[in-house]
Amino acid sequence: MADTQQNLTTEIFCCLEGSIENQCLTTITGEILKIKGNSEFSGAGIWICIPATDSNGTVVSVSIISQVESAQQSYCIGRVTQVAKRGTILVKVSNSCKVTFTTAQILHVSSIYRLDFEFISGKLYVTTATKFDSDYQNQTVSVPLPEEVVEPVAIPALVTTATTATTVATPKTLEKVWREKLEPLILERIPGIKISEFNVYTGVLEWEGTVQEKRYRVQGTVGSTSLLIYELGSYQQPALGDDSDIDDDDFDDEDEDEEENEDDILRVTPLGAARSIGASCFKVEIGKYEIVLDAGTRPKGDNPLPAFELLKNPNLILITHAHSDHIGALPVLHRMFKATPMICTPGTRSIARVMLEDCLKVNLKNEDFEPLFEEQDLYQTLLHLETQPIGVEFEPLPGLTVKFINAGHIVGAACIYLKYGNRSLVYTGDYNIANSRTTVGLKLADLPTADILITEATYGAAIHPSRKQQETELVQAVWNVVAKGGNVLIPAFALGRAQEIILLLKTSALFTNSNIPIFVDGLVRKITDVFNDNLDLLPEAVSNFAANCRIPPFCDGKKVIFVTDTKERPFAMVQPSVIIASSGMLTGGASVYYAKSLLERDDAAIFMSGYTDEESPGRLLQSMKSGEVVTMDGVDYTVKAEIRKFNLSAHTDRIGIGQVIAKVAPRHLILIHGMPDSLYDLARTDLQKNHVVHIPSCGETIEYGVFPDFLSQKRQVEIEHPKEVELEIVAEHDGAWIRIPQEVVDTDPRWQTLSQVGIIRAKWHRDSLMLLPITKKQIPKKPPMITAGNCCARCKYFDGSLCLMPESIFHNRQIAPEGSCPEFTLSP
Repeated sequence: MADTQQNLTTEIFCCLEGSIENQCLTTITGEILKIKGNSEFSGAGIWICIPATDSNGTVVSVSIISQVESAQQSYCIGRVTQVAKRGTILVKVSNSCKVTFTTAQILHVSSIYRLDFEFISGKLYVTTATKFDSDYQNQTVSVPLPEEVVEPVAIPALVTTATTATTVATPKTLEKVWREKLEPLILERIPGIKISEFNVYTGVLEWEGTVQEKRYRVQGTVGSTSLLIYELGSYQQPALGDDSDIDDDDFDDEDEDEEENEDDILRVTPLGAARSIGASCFKVEIGKYEIVLDAGTRPKGDNPLPAFELLKNPNLILITHAHSDHIGALPVLHRMFKATPMICTPGTRSIARVMLEDCLKVNLKNEDFEPLFEEQDLYQTLLHLETQPIGVEFEPLPGLTVKFINAGHIVGAACIYLKYGNRSLVYTGDYNIANSRTTVGLKLADLPTADILITEATYGAAIHPSRKQQETELVQAVWNVVAKGGNVLIPAFALGRAQEIILLLKTSALFTNSNIPIFVDGLVRKITDVFNDNLDLLPEAVSNFAANCRIPPFCDGKKVIFVTDTKERPFAMVQPSVIIASSGMLTGGASVYYAKSLLERDDAAIFMSGYTDEESPGRLLQSMKSGEVVTMDGVDYTVKAEIRKFNLSAHTDRIGIGQVIAKVAPRHLILIHGMPDSLYDLARTDLQKNHVVHIPSCGETIEYGVFPDFLSQKRQVEIEHPKEVELEIVAEHDGAWIRIPQEVVDTDPRWQTLSQVGIIRAKWHRDSLMLLPITKKQIPKKPPMITAGNCCARCKYFDGSLCLMPESIFHNRQIAPEGSCPEFTLSP
């Protein structure tokens, strides 16, 4: 596990003695540790393993690497990223491996150490620490063992050198050991493969490589020689090593009407997020394919899943972004349809692991319901989740064009464009046309036109205030509180919003030169780690800042500090500070703990930063004044803290929605991802003048070209046919004719109204000439105009309404009495 900043080898080597049985290691001192992955080892012995700790430093599980004959010194080489007052340190060994140690010595944040340690009473105690400074020189510090250890423990001498850290003689890491074991097996299974990428995710090893223009993804686990192999891009073939069974007819619609032209088929059925927010999921039938767009969960209620039962046999699953209300149910969907390919952007896949692990964690905590999926489902989903870059068209199925378009919502978020035959569709997912500190906004020029547009309308007809002004006011409001010795809690969505606020405060003029700490707690920590490890996904300004300063752009352990243990939370409030914690609506997570502590303090503040559900505690709190009582988790609190709302939403407003609709110019417009009042407020604007607006319920199917019952025949005609047509003026010696295009005459019902009387009125409006029909109602109101001329009123073949002359161009048409034609015959 290489540390790129100092070119040092970072690794961990833990030696434990005990007995393995039923996927558990029982140590000789009686601790029972769960074994991660599918271990092939059993019986008593001395084991080399990778420990996993909780935030208190207690070892909760291990990944077994190998068995050795005699005990060896346990050690770790890694970067210290957090130092806690209670005597623990968090050490980053790799992107996927962070271990908490207990030590009596305060070590330096951001420095790399070699730590010799012992496993005592379920924790890892540092015995000796060797720091590697900027010149790669070793500085050894002896650290005493805890006083409660009665029996003396023999500590082997630390082997040090006078040169660089890379010369320290140490055994290989677990990941290296199993990589070396598994890669020969990969070469046996896929001869000639060239490995191009290798990653580790909490004991899961993942490779990507190519052979003969085919791309493969291979997944293995520490402690097991089993491999899962998936051929990337094999959208219509079963994966190698997978138990999926794809039938030859999986891509045929057995219920398809043979007389229906598949090039014209386009239907949309919401399976979630219809007249609500949560469980975003849509079934799209386009051509001969059934496609699923997003697969999210609802954060509350007794039914967290979309209506998957309405799916038949989807051919493709596309994901817009990694928020749980758009991706949380993907493992469930994949378990139901294992052969169906799943595709998202690279940014979304990078974040998906953390978000899905959190979904699993939340599910396991809910005692009222069975977990939606298991850990194995999660990693199977990640194995099969493919990626395509933003801005490039691809063809995952024959005849189907797909394109991901940058949505500007969060890192990796994309709108989805689909086209098959004569039909096309754009699904926005969540989007924002404005730039932010971690994303580039949706560019309207990137959007194509489409027959159907499915757009989120979270804020309905509302218009956001100036974001820059809101940010300025938030920074000043926070400063006003902390400058007087208070604490500020900013509940924030862990993905996107929290990182925006961290950068906002960290780079503001008020906080740059201050020593006010910014504490980060909850799921925000893990997401921020992913951001730090994937700076290439962020705007250039952020990645350039990190490159030039050579420090993490978000959490640096000094000004921005991770709270890694619930016991540390009180320390975050003993001095003036800012606390950024999930969840953003105060529905759970770390933010609830801080809110309870700060609500009754008049020197504290809680600043909400974006959208809150109508029934969420965050929305309730926003409307409360000082002295009112709020109930949280069954306990009453008298509000004394300052409560304010700032709009830093990553969703667009009415102006942005209108611009997107105008650019896509759909015939059918589907409004989703909003509360009913917001959706109907937006629909009541002028949208209905140009589009068939749908606000469907869950399970309601919208078909292109089929109008809803409430739409009048007149409105249907107006939408079906163009508003403007080009007419040809043909000049004659005694006047001019206006020639109507034959297509209008043949297909536009409005032509019948215009032509039924054979004569029209013309009205000048400044320089424009408007043509108006004379209707049936207008004719009886006009008495016959008997003149000396050859008008219809004096014609033998005029019966007061119709022309009865077969040779006349007005034959069988309603005409005005003052009209005339060459076939005039004076009435006797």
